[in-house]
Amino acid sequence: MSIPNRRPCITQDVGQGLSVTVSYHPKTNEPIEVFLVERGKASDTPMRDALYNLGVTASKLMQHDD
Repeated sequence: MSIPNRRPCITQDVGQGLSVTVSYHPKTNEPIEVFLVERGKASDTPMRDALYNLGVTASKLMQHDD
């Protein structure tokens, strides 16, 4: 699946300083990418790394063609 450089997205605060952003393919409106962010933290933490890895894995699963 080819992902356009610019795509619509929605960001939602889910509490505890966490935000989730989902981007959508502009032609199909299918979710194609997810970002999970721990807000308000200036330093690197294991949680930040875990959220990043979870977002990358979820995005790859969404983009996988059967």
